[in-house]
Amino acid sequence: MHLREASCGYYRWIVNVIYDARGKMYLHIGWEKFARHHSLEAGFVLLFSYFGDRDMSVKVFDETRCRRDYHGDNTDEEDD
Repeated sequence: MHLREASCGYYRWIVNVIYDARGKMYLHIGWEKFARHHSLEAGFVLLFSYFGDRDMSVKVFDETRCRRDYHGDNTDEEDD
């Protein structure tokens, strides 16, 4: 899976995905590195969007529910 910050198309993180017997998807190898790099903490809310072809974006909201801005995101692209 290629994971990227929403509205930031120039850097993608490669994250392995595993599925359980019920078909639920879990981010696995590579996720911890992404989480550390973005200083994710308990209480943050993550909104994932899947675009097909192993391409997924994530929006990160902190404990105040404000969107985290990591790379000067241009929020016009995917704010729906």
